[in-house]
Amino acid sequence: MPLQYLRRASFLFPVILDRIMSCRASAYSLSILLIFLALRGALAADSGQSNTNIVITPVSTLPPAIPTNATTPSSMSTAIATSKATTNEPASMDMQMSQNPPIQNSERSSYSSIHVDGPYIAMTFDDGPHPTLTPKLLDILKERHIHVTFFVLGQMVKGHPEILAREVAEGHEIGNHSWDHPALNKLAEGGLQHQLADTSAIIKEVTGKAPTIMRPPHAATNPRLSRAIEKEYGMKVILWSVDPIDWKDPGPQVVEQRILSGGKESGGAKPGAIILSHDIHKGTIEAMPATLDALLAKGYKFVTVSELLALESKHPSSSTSPQTNSPTPTPKKN
Repeated sequence: MPLQYLRRASFLFPVILDRIMSCRASAYSLSILLIFLALRGALAADSGQSNTNIVITPVSTLPPAIPTNATTPSSMSTAIATSKATTNEPASMDMQMSQNPPIQNSERSSYSSIHVDGPYIAMTFDDGPHPTLTPKLLDILKERHIHVTFFVLGQMVKGHPEILAREVAEGHEIGNHSWDHPALNKLAEGGLQHQLADTSAIIKEVTGKAPTIMRPPHAATNPRLSRAIEKEYGMKVILWSVDPIDWKDPGPQVVEQRILSGGKESGGAKPGAIILSHDIHKGTIEAMPATLDALLAKGYKFVTVSELLALESKHPSSSTSPQTNSPTPTPKKN
C-alpha cells in the first residue's frame, strides 16, 4: 500500500485503538493492535510526528477475554461466570463448603445413648443423696435386683456420706454431678476445679474410688468443655435420651408414662437408652415401682452407665428390641 494512503488513513488509528482497548481484547485483537501501532510508528517517523502519546497496556493487566458470540444478556452472564471459574479469585463460601466440607471430629465428647446388641438400658438418678427419699429408692431397687447410676452432688455427699456408702455397697455406680449444681459453662476461672475436683475427692473419700463419669447440671456443656473435662478430670460426660421432666413434679403416673413411652421433651425407653430421673422428688420415687416393673415385663435389662458403655456395638442388630406386646402390669402401690 503506498505510503501516502497510509498517511491519509492515519486519522483512523486513534478511533481503532480506542475501539480495541474499550473491549476485552482477545489474543487476535491484540495482534491487530500491535500491527497498527507499528504502522503508526512508521508514519510518525516519516512525517516527523512523535508517538509518545500512545500508551500500551501490559498484557498481564488486560481483563479476561469474552467470547465474540456473547451478544445477549444471558450469554454474557454465562461468559462472565466461565471467566471467573478460570481465574484465581477465591470461591464463594458456599462453594468452598461444598468442595471442602468441614472436617468432622469423630471423637465423641458426650454420651446420650448407646448402640447395643441387646435390650439394655441405664437408669440414672441425679442430685442426691437425699436423706429420706434415696433410702426408699434403694429399697425398691434392691427388691428387684436392679443396679442404677447415681449422679451425686458434693454438698449432699458431705451431709449424708452413709447413704452414698450404701449405694456403693449395694452395687450401684456413682457419678459426679458437681458440688452444688451450677451451669459449668458459665463458671469463672477456677470454678470448675471446685465443682468437679472437690466432688470427686469427697466421693473417693467415702467410697475409696474416684468417679469416672459425670453429668453436667442442666446439661450445660459443649464439645470443647466436655473434652476438657474428660482430659483434665478423667471423667466421661453423660447426658440422657429419656427425660420425664420429673423435677416439675407432674405426678407418679406421668413420670411413668414419659419413661415408658416418651413425651414432648424426649422419646421413651428403648435399647441403649440412658434414662434421667431425680431421687430428690417424692413423685419420682413413687413412680419407680410401677415403672421398673413395666420395663422388666417388656424384657429390658438394667445396667449401670459404665456397663452400658462397655456394651456398645458399632453395628447393632435390628432384632435387639425387647418384646413390646407384653401387657404392662398393674402399678403396685408403694
